[in-house]
Amino acid sequence: MKNLIYGRRVVEEFIQKHPTMVKQVWTSHYQELVKRTSLNQTLITVSTNQKMEKMFDQKVNHQGYVAEIKEFNYTPFNELLAAINTQEKAIVLVLDQIHDPYNFGAIIRSATLLNVSYLIILDHKQVLVNPTVVKTSAGTAYDMIISKVNNLTNALEKLKEVGFWIYASNLNQEALDARKIDYAPKTVVIIGNEEKGIGEKLTHHADVNVFLPSTQKIDSYNASVAASLLMFIISDHINLI
Repeated sequence: MKNLIYGRRVVEEFIQKHPTMVKQVWTSHYQELVKRTSLNQTLITVSTNQKMEKMFDQKVNHQGYVAEIKEFNYTPFNELLAAINTQEKAIVLVLDQIHDPYNFGAIIRSATLLNVSYLIILDHKQVLVNPTVVKTSAGTAYDMIISKVNNLTNALEKLKEVGFWIYASNLNQEALDARKIDYAPKTVVIIGNEEKGIGEKLTHHADVNVFLPSTQKIDSYNASVAASLLMFIISDHINLI
């Protein structure tokens, strides 16, 4: 199965940022694409909108631009740890079994805007970086340092050893108002599964549980919204933005 992204802006921005990750481009706007990017023209195939529509199992708004890109390269956890260990302040996002690729992509997009460059996920029971995630993230998934691990608890312990404080987004009795916390310069934020939230083991490893105030007219924020709000609050507090 080809790793495809689509849409004029997504395809053009991906070409500009990651030209070596592009395998092939199909377009019905050849001249415009050549003018706006410096991609090797041998990688560009002139096509029709009808032919490009047949490249997908469902109807998509490709706008006359489709690209096949190389598989995402995950960063080994030890390399991520070495990279953040040299920084005085940083936010690491830990996702506990996010299943919806649209949520995952939206989280990545917000992280990029809020200067959050590090993300840790499970290598199972978790949606991986796929074309839907890339599209939803506006191509920014390839700007992130993402590690897959088989045990998030062990990853949290390693992060604590290099000076990180762990904040878990929870609605339990111990949770504090996320707006009123003096966040550590080295912060880990845990976001839970869309239905079950954060698992009990990870909750026990958190230094602080936090909640986002709301009208409570419905149960809770969507996972990507909660992640975005928390990243904004913390990035602003520790002057990352």
